[in-house]
Amino acid sequence: MAYLPIGEDGRNPVELCYEDYGEGRPVVLLHDWPLSRHMWAAQLPALVETGYRVIAYDRRGFGDSSRPWDGYDYDTLADDLRAVLERLDLEEPALVGVGMGAAEIVRYLSRYGAAGIGRVVLAGAALPYLYRSYDNPQGPWSATEFDRLETRLSSDRFAMVDAYVTRMFRADGHVLLSEQHLDHYRTQAAAASPRALGAGLATLARSDLRGEVAMDVPALVIHGGHDEIAPLAATGELVGGGALEVIQGAPHVCQATHPLRFNRTLLRFLANGG
Repeated sequence: MAYLPIGEDGRNPVELCYEDYGEGRPVVLLHDWPLSRHMWAAQLPALVETGYRVIAYDRRGFGDSSRPWDGYDYDTLADDLRAVLERLDLEEPALVGVGMGAAEIVRYLSRYGAAGIGRVVLAGAALPYLYRSYDNPQGPWSATEFDRLETRLSSDRFAMVDAYVTRMFRADGHVLLSEQHLDHYRTQAAAASPRALGAGLATLARSDLRGEVAMDVPALVIHGGHDEIAPLAATGELVGGGALEVIQGAPHVCQATHPLRFNRTLLRFLANGG
């Protein structure tokens, strides 16, 4: 792994931890809240062995990246992504994001445009607007649920992320990973900065991207049919401008529970857009 300096937070430098493997057309992987780049373990070998250059990085405040106090809004996170693309000199990259990472990609496109981006893949996308309100009645996260998550995060973040991560891998009442594998993801979440967890949760839930989901770039939406975090009907089905691939019986983090199906779909799209 290596570190990419992207700016400062007051007196403190901000660096993103990343891994960079392989040769060929670049693919940039953006992880979900509250995990880290390690969530892509099942995709890295498949992409590198197929002939892609693969960059996976930790969002600020997560994994091994710096832990600044500020910068957990989508504008700043999109700026961080731009810094990665520019400083690694990536030409026509494919951007692949899960959950919050998918929303970061959409904000990047609305902030900087699609020029220079090859294609995008949005998995379990936290789009267009998770928070349920009077003008967003189909939002999957009610005010009561969001308040409960925030309260649990501030009172016992380890218990909160443990329960949340379990939901990420649960479909139709069943957790689709072994306990040992699930612990790997719980550890990622528990290691995140408390500030990043709280501010990131607010960004995840309360960011309204309804005016940004029509993308002018080849796009694929991959979604678990039993996603409890971002239910398909309120998220993935509302993303415009791309093909939709639903993995039936899969939970939110379907690239971990259904890696063969996910990788097949991803590689087919990267190769020919279909």
